Amino acid sequence: MQAPFKTRLSYLRRHAIGTRHVRPGTAPGSLGAATTDAAAVTPPARLLLMRYDAHGLVEEQALATLDALAAPAADAARVTWLHLQGRPDAAQLQALGERFGLHPLALEDVLHREARAKVEEFDGQQFVVLSQVHRDASGDFCTDQVGFFLGADYVISINQGPEDVFGPVRERIRAGSKVRAHGADYLLYALIDVIVDGAFALLEELGDRLEALEDEILDDPNREARNQIHCAKRELVQMRRAWWPQREVIAALMRDEEHWLSDTTRLYLRDCYDHCVIVIDFVETYREMTSSLLDTYLSAVTQRMNDIMKALTIIATIFLPLTFITGLYGMNFDTSSPWNLPELHWRYGYPYVLGVMSGVVIGMVIYFRRKRWL
Repeated sequence: MQAPFKTRLSYLRRHAIGTRHVRPGTAPGSLGAATTDAAAVTPPARLLLMRYDAHGLVEEQALATLDALAAPAADAARVTWLHLQGRPDAAQLQALGERFGLHPLALEDVLHREARAKVEEFDGQQFVVLSQVHRDASGDFCTDQVGFFLGADYVISINQGPEDVFGPVRERIRAGSKVRAHGADYLLYALIDVIVDGAFALLEELGDRLEALEDEILDDPNREARNQIHCAKRELVQMRRAWWPQREVIAALMRDEEHWLSDTTRLYLRDCYDHCVIVIDFVETYREMTSSLLDTYLSAVTQRMNDIMKALTIIATIFLPLTFITGLYGMNFDTSSPWNLPELHWRYGYPYVLGVMSGVVIGMVIYFRRKRWL
């Protein structure tokens, strides 16, 4: 049990977002100078294209490459949504930047997979970075970066995790929801809302686990419970690191001064901001709970140790006079001496000594109970 715990804690200590480090002296915005770990080499990202408008037009297409994709025409009535699922390589990002005019610095941030959420504005586009916190198929806690490019009539989303979490948004678009009645900025809000609301299920699961740990600690403070507390504390540290900056990102989008977002989208973003605040409040509450659980565990272990020492002390105290009596009668002096133990020649000496020893034990137990030591 100890080895898996150390392995899991070591995994949690390493940041779950993979990183690519830029060599010193590399020009800003360079996509080909990043050094990649062998474990980070993955297939190119999958490309999913969707175009829709408010009149019922919905086009979907899975692209093999970006070669056949042209830059979207300036059409305010039609929204183009290009989604990249997985970790794009430098070649994909280079082609994406050429067709949509994306800034090299933003593409470099996508390639290097920075951990902190942020929002930046470039010529003709906004670049948003968020963190998706979730558990993978094996139950391990991990964080994936999700990037968004917002243009006048298009949204590009890049989810570097293994699973596509934006499926419900596609279903809403196919079903004719109000996503189709608004522009690309509302689509950006809908995608951000998926990332933010996905935190509640994770926090609910964590809260149930902390409550179960509290019951287990009060009943039996074992080592596994302590290990679970440490893992929960490490997970909450990463949650706080991921979600605190996202609140700043949403607030920055709400304060948009370049009119990238409509008034309707700002209104819905305010609700998204409230959800983000609630998530952060839960994180802070659970952090305090884990600290309290650790204190409770230490107190329970200390109390358990005190009970054990108390029992051992009582046993030693009871046997101390018995040891004295048996040691006294076991000295075996000369029986002919008048100063020897008189009971040595008595026929009932042995039962007498046993009775005295039993009386001493009973008397000490009664005394301990009156003192409430037992």
